Amino acid sequence: MERSRKKRNFIIERIDSMIEQIFHNPDIYRIDVPLMGNPLKNLNSYVIKDNGESLVIDTGFRNEECLQVLMEGLKKLGISKEHTNLFVTHLHSDHLGLAQYFDYPDTRIYMGQRENYYFRKLLHGEVREERTRLYLAEGYPPKKYHEADNRNPARVFMPNKDFAVAEVTDGAHIRAGDVEVTALEMPGHTPGLMCCYLEKEKVMFTSDHVLFDITPNITNWPGMENPLGCYLKNLDRILEYEVLYAFPAHRNLSDKTLQQRVGEIKSHHEKRLQEIRDIIKKKPAGAYEIAAGLTWSMRGAPWEKAPEKQKWFAVGETLAHLEYLMGEGEILREQRETDRGWRHFYILK
Repeated sequence: MERSRKKRNFIIERIDSMIEQIFHNPDIYRIDVPLMGNPLKNLNSYVIKDNGESLVIDTGFRNEECLQVLMEGLKKLGISKEHTNLFVTHLHSDHLGLAQYFDYPDTRIYMGQRENYYFRKLLHGEVREERTRLYLAEGYPPKKYHEADNRNPARVFMPNKDFAVAEVTDGAHIRAGDVEVTALEMPGHTPGLMCCYLEKEKVMFTSDHVLFDITPNITNWPGMENPLGCYLKNLDRILEYEVLYAFPAHRNLSDKTLQQRVGEIKSHHEKRLQEIRDIIKKKPAGAYEIAAGLTWSMRGAPWEKAPEKQKWFAVGETLAHLEYLMGEGEILREQRETDRGWRHFYILK
């Protein structure tokens, strides 16, 4: 279980506006990579340096702004992309987008085996095709759906060339100098997301599994059963590790304990599940209609005026919650013929 700790300032040394040293012995740095125009705001790329070796954790989007900041940050830390290893925690383009720039003979790009499998499916368009069929069956207006899908940063900023991956599985150990990094598979946010744990130092890089300023998006994945159920199970699992320092992938570092934040996230999902129960109780509906009736933070805009790409993510999260409720035996999904073709409708059991 997690030990309690006093409030502390994570920033040991600010190297410049984008780089902070957040841990000593080993030296751990945070490069603040901006995600321009995205509600996530930034990507925390972490760098572990020890005994002349280094490991970079996550990259940012494949665009010029992220590339420039990340490479300039590594340069200031005395790290060459041709001679460092990279750990990609999961397949989303804000974490994976620049991975191809680390593909050299003297480097390794580590990625979870299951996550790499899904990444290849994304590259070949398989996930997109399956998801399109599902979202349209859930009542998403076709024109609006394709508008959102075409602007999805997950596609726009993903790698555009292949690269070699050193696949790892749950519990695998990776070294950076004398530092041992344990890869922990925590499915939920994606099918094979991995957190990185430094057991000796009690440091956990939580990726998007646990964020402190915002709640991670949990969406549906073709071929993945009950993603929200997996996520909640792995929220419990991460608390089995002794963690004094939790470093998330986005926004600010926090003085909250991991246990406190996990409790808040669980409470959020229970409230979301109850909202969905209340909507379905009034009348059968598909995921798009249900999502429109839920409480979202969409840059202050009501559902009708919210950015279409934000609605796309909202429908995916709604689907994950609906699947969870079906798994719990609380609701049923019916298929009905309408003037727009066959549609899904959810009803209380």
